[in-house]
Parts: sequence; structure tokens; C-alpha cells
Amino acid sequence: MRLPRLFRRDDGAAMVEMAIVLPIFLLLVWGVIDFGRLLFTANSMASAVREGAREAAVLADPVASQAVVKARVEAAFTPFGSPPITDAEITIDVATVPGSVIVKVTNYPWPTITPLASLLGANINITRQATFRLERSTG
Repeated sequence: MRLPRLFRRDDGAAMVEMAIVLPIFLLLVWGVIDFGRLLFTANSMASAVREGAREAAVLADPVASQAVVKARVEAAFTPFGSPPITDAEITIDVATVPGSVIVKVTNYPWPTITPLASLLGANINITRQATFRLERSTG
């Protein structure tokens, strides 16, 4: 038995295949772009924290000059499509390691642009720290 000519036509097959594949492809592309943004932001934050730790290491009193160090970290951080760092996210610790200064950015909220991450409620927080030896005399 032969099928009628109407059932053998495949005029809309490409459109149906594209409708199935396109959302998966776009999600994959958005994921790659998001991951690149995440790596750029994390690298920029690591560089900014190093700059702040270097600034704190050469200051006469890093604890008293926390505003200077925080301003240095904020100026050096260049996020890509993310909000800037706030003062509450930057901590400076001098007493933990004798003769060293630790500058840390904690729980920086990184927003995703991938629709799937937004639907799942995924929150990504970035934390970076740098430890430098104090370059000033302690006496």
C-alpha cells in the first residue's frame, strides 16, 4: 500500500528541526558567554585585590588607612557587565599573619545572563584574597 502524496512531503521538516535545535544552541552560546564573563570578572577581582594588598603593604599603618586600600581595590576592579564592589565586601586583615597584610573581597554577587541560571535561582559569589609581606618597619 502506497502512502498518499500528502504524507510524503517534507516541506516543513527544516523548520521543525530548527525549532527543536535553536533553543539548545542559544542556551549553549549564552552559557559560554556567561562563563567567559565569570572568568574575566574573577581575574579582574584577583588583580584588584593584589593591587590593594600591595598598597597596604607599603603604607605606614594599613589598619588606619583602610579607606585608602579600599579605594585602590575599587579603582582597580573592572567588572564586565557586573556591579562595582562595595566597601562592605572588602576586608583588610593585618593581625592574622604576623608581618603580613591580607586583603580580601568576600561574597561578591556575580549576576548571570543565562536564562536557565536565572530560572534555577543560581547565585554565584566570588571571593578573592591576596597576602603581601609588610614592607615597612614595625618599630
